[in-house]
Amino acid sequence: MKRSILLLSAICLGLGVAAAADAKKKKKPATPVPAPAPAVKPALPAAKPATPAAPAAATATATLTAQQSAFFEGKIRPLLAAHCLKCHSAAEGKTKGGLALDSRDGTLKGGDSGPALIPGNPDKSLLIRAVRYTDSNVQMPPKGEKLSDAQIADLVAWVKMGAPDPRTGAAKGKYADASAKKTWWSFQPVKKQEPPAVQNKSWAANPVDNFILAKLEEKNLKPSAPADKRILIRRLYFDLVGLPPTPAEVEAFVNDKSASAYEKLVDKLLASPHYGERWGRHWLDVARYSDTVGDPARRKESPAYPFAWTYRDYVIKAFNDDKPYDQFIREQLAADKLPNNKDRTTLAALGFITVGDHFDGNRDDIINDRIDVVTKGFNGLTVACARCHDHMFDPIPTKDYYALHGIFASTEEPKELPVIATADKMKHAEYMKEKAALDKAEADLMAQAKAAKAKGAKQAGKKDAKELQKQALQLTVQGDRLDMTHPGAPARAMAVQDSDKPKDSPVYIRGEKDNKGDLVPRRYLEVFRTPNAPAFKYGSGRLELAYSIANKNNPLTARVMVNRVWQHHFGEGFVLTPDDFGTMSTPPSHPELLDYLSTYFPDNGWSVKKLHKHILLSATYQQASTDNPRYAQLDPFNRLLWRQNVRRLEFEPLRDSILAMAGSLDATVGGRPVNLGGGSGNAGKDKKGGGGLRPQGSYSTRRTLYGHIDRANVAEVLNHFDFAQPEMPNGKRYQTTVPQQALFLMNNPLVIEQARKIVERTDFKGVEDDEKRIAFLYSLIYQRPPTAQEVQLGLAFFEEAPATGASLPADKPTAQATTVKVAAAKKFQLPVRPTTTSRPLSAWAEYAHALILANEFTFVN
Repeated sequence: MKRSILLLSAICLGLGVAAAADAKKKKKPATPVPAPAPAVKPALPAAKPATPAAPAAATATATLTAQQSAFFEGKIRPLLAAHCLKCHSAAEGKTKGGLALDSRDGTLKGGDSGPALIPGNPDKSLLIRAVRYTDSNVQMPPKGEKLSDAQIADLVAWVKMGAPDPRTGAAKGKYADASAKKTWWSFQPVKKQEPPAVQNKSWAANPVDNFILAKLEEKNLKPSAPADKRILIRRLYFDLVGLPPTPAEVEAFVNDKSASAYEKLVDKLLASPHYGERWGRHWLDVARYSDTVGDPARRKESPAYPFAWTYRDYVIKAFNDDKPYDQFIREQLAADKLPNNKDRTTLAALGFITVGDHFDGNRDDIINDRIDVVTKGFNGLTVACARCHDHMFDPIPTKDYYALHGIFASTEEPKELPVIATADKMKHAEYMKEKAALDKAEADLMAQAKAAKAKGAKQAGKKDAKELQKQALQLTVQGDRLDMTHPGAPARAMAVQDSDKPKDSPVYIRGEKDNKGDLVPRRYLEVFRTPNAPAFKYGSGRLELAYSIANKNNPLTARVMVNRVWQHHFGEGFVLTPDDFGTMSTPPSHPELLDYLSTYFPDNGWSVKKLHKHILLSATYQQASTDNPRYAQLDPFNRLLWRQNVRRLEFEPLRDSILAMAGSLDATVGGRPVNLGGGSGNAGKDKKGGGGLRPQGSYSTRRTLYGHIDRANVAEVLNHFDFAQPEMPNGKRYQTTVPQQALFLMNNPLVIEQARKIVERTDFKGVEDDEKRIAFLYSLIYQRPPTAQEVQLGLAFFEEAPATGASLPADKPTAQATTVKVAAAKKFQLPVRPTTTSRPLSAWAEYAHALILANEFTFVN
């Protein structure tokens, strides 16, 4: 029996980690295990990891990830511009020592002394030796103008990661003509498109299909057959609510023979409160959502955002309420400035601006992050690249950047965040009592620190003051945890407000704050403005900015959102880079369809749900995902959509599905962050950073969306499953295939416990026949009945490993309370932490676990 179980697990482990492209090589199972998922070919090969440790010179010439590009543009390019290009710029005719650092090729080639750097090896790179000043003969910058330790560390990190550099071709003395860049398709007005005529008129279910079919017929291709109803309902549930349908829901849909059965299902799921959770998470990726400020190592502040969750809940509610997208934009930029806005809860929308990194308190870096999220999120443009110079590729001059800089430099966070909801009076009283104790203890410590500092001419006095301040900061952290987790704490919005005296910003020449140029009036991007349009004068200008973006005449606003929605329904958008519609992006696969939907969207009240429905009712979406080898040769990435794409579940629906099938999922919508279980894998950083704020408990059964996100130390399991890093906007998650993904499904206590609970379900226990039990598990986990071969494999397994169907007694959790010491304040108890005693799985639980391990559970056809 043990041998069978081990072989079963080993084979399923192989299924879990095998690359999807190899699934076409079918092999007959060597042992009686459930048959693996049908062989599939993914729409695109697995993407490279988001932050690879690049070998030698590979990264310098390979396609860069978003993180690598952001690191170069945010750290390296400004540094080179400020400190190196005065003497080492081919474009300016200054190449001292034969070294040009204004292009990738020039940097790799080096100068008279040899290559400037060796990608992946900073210690052997001449550039690093020069900036470190370890060699008196080679020092850059010269004349004692040594770079700061932080700048040197950035250069070292850049070289260590392979010196990723987006600068292609030779450096140019002048940037490309802006008028030429303006001819790029995405800067042109959206044109109303009529559905094209097609030969196969019977196939098109709505105008979306005409555009798809016309492209297929140009290439002599035909669309695939409609998907089986069981496949279709599984696809639709995961796309709209991120959860699997129950067996009863599947059977009801399969047996509904009416012509409107599918449309009714679409309407039902769009009306589900879980729709907002699924699609809200997509938007939170774009909004770089996190419950912490970032790495707090050098800052004297708490790392917590105790009220970030109010922004997350605002987003969920906005999607559930089908808030018009233009209003969604306006509220996230200027909810506090909207006329006649009496709903204080909308102030939570301003978290879109404030939930970013705090960058060690660097004001200009915080503003840069806000410019980045606004322009990428709503208009798909990398405006932050114009911080130090005119944008290299798009019609975005540096003055555009500093026009926006003035808006956010005239915006500040209030000292006290506004309350948008209150708690039960009794719970609130408990909270206030604990909060008062913490505040008193902190005030006492600060008073002691002030007294120690006053008489601290002596070194000992200064040391005492520093220690007392450190203790006071720990109490601030405890207070933030109380605000974040206590049910009696009032909910507050992470709001912003205009400065008392809004003002324009000057251009920082080469990005240097101390090298100021002309003042730039506050306004939006010049490429979108009408001639002689007035500058923004109403407060900071945020409201005028919001109306400039949430505008039918803005050529990018509707296109970018339509592309995001299409991407999540088909695996890829019309434009492959959802956060970059500039000239470095690939042109859209179906430009006419993109424009058709981009007029349909605002014409229908900017309703995201209507946009969903229009796409989902198309025959294109309802196609099967069956491969066609001949078509795959002509269109290997399925950009023409001759079939539906096979997609892998993200971690959130994967984990939520396991809990739902076991009957363990807490379906409560909204609320404070919870502990998903497991830290970042770095206990030291967890303790020092936001990990210490993580809510207590072994793991929560809430939806994964509600898990506590620590920006500086994202939980290890989330990283294994390609979670969107909250350091920057992420409109598209990279996909990797690593062993840890399968090992999580195989060994994680949550997964094992849910496998046990699946076979402890009352409805499973009520089935006495082994064949019917096998059918029950297939229906529950895969939403389909097993084939005859799969039934025989299962029965053969149980013949070798007899299963009576009886389950062992359930584990009895033992409560362990965690006491937190609070200096002079009263001790308080954090929520109890349930623990369970591990025990072997029964044969039926092993079988259910094996089904979860197979590819079919992880992929959606």
